[in-house]
Parts: sequence; structure tokens; C-alpha cells
Amino acid sequence: MIAAASAVLLIAAALAAWFVAAGSRPAARVHLRFASVLLVSPAAAALAMPAAAPEVASLVMPIALIVLALATAAGLAKALVPALAALILMAASLSALAAAVTGWIVLALAPALLGVAAIVILCLRRFDDARLAALQGFASALCFLAAASAFVLDGVGAALLLFSAAGLLGLTLALSRSGVAVVQRAGPDLRGVAIARRHAR
Repeated sequence: MIAAASAVLLIAAALAAWFVAAGSRPAARVHLRFASVLLVSPAAAALAMPAAAPEVASLVMPIALIVLALATAAGLAKALVPALAALILMAASLSALAAAVTGWIVLALAPALLGVAAIVILCLRRFDDARLAALQGFASALCFLAAASAFVLDGVGAALLLFSAAGLLGLTLALSRSGVAVVQRAGPDLRGVAIARRHAR
């Protein structure tokens, strides 16, 4: 009963994150919404097919955390080059697929933990100029770390689902804060030079 309620809560959090992501930068918004859809899968599996839920989680969670790391990069720093992002996603997907097929959980944990570490590093780098968002993102990363630990110890249970819901919604809120916008340095104003050259002619 608790696991079912936790699954419903994760689905509700994913739905809320979809709409909250509208306030984030466009590049981050796409990743956040994609991750929201991915994280619905283990919750739906826990409700409909509990026996298949561990395989679904081992396939989806690593990809979702890598996608969230890409969202954090796009929201707090600079979006990765599409080719590099595609390579990272491909590697995470192959590792997650191998984990689901072989049952070797370490293949799912490796990309998941890398995603969590990337979120932590990106948040710490913005601690000085976006402290509240960075703290919220850091706390969300800890939630995902707790979710990964719960998956190792208990499979797809209430702890995994609840920590995933908290992490997803917390990170989405952090990246949707108006103060997180990346400040770009203005280039030199060359209008005066252009006008002077025009008059010189």
C-alpha cells in the first residue's frame, strides 16, 4: 500500500515538474521534461507490473539522471554540444540496457552516480552567485543518491520512489528560478567605430 501511494506521488511529482519546467531555460526545459517522462516508468511499473519494476528502474534511472545532469548544465552553466550530449546519452543507455539484460546492477549504478556527481559539481560552481538554487539542486542530488542506495538495498520500493519524486521536483524548481539565468559578458560596442569610419569616407 505504501509503495503504491509512493508510486502515485512520483507520477504527480513528474506531472508537476513538467509544468514547473516552463520557467527554466529552453535547453534545460527539454531535458527536465524528458526526465519527468522517464521517471514515470518505474512508478507505473510498480503499480501495474511489480515483478518487472526492478528491470524497468535499472533501465530508466541511469538515463534519467544523466538527462538531469545535462539539464543542470544547461540551466546553471552552458548546454553541452549536441554531439557530446548524444554520446553521453548513448553510453548511459547502453550501460543501462546491459544492466537490465544481465542483472548486473553496477552497470546501472555507474552512469547514475556519474549523473549525481555532475549535478553536485555544477551546483557547487554556482554557489556564490545563485546560492539558493545551488543549495536546492545539491539537496536534490542527495535525494537521487539516496534513491540509488534504496534501489540497491530494497529494489523498487517506497524509498526509491519518494526520493526520486523529491529529487525531480526539487531540481526542476532550482533550475526554474528566475535568478539562475547565466550572465553573459557583453561584447565591445563597435557602433562608434562604425560611425567614425562611415564619416571618414
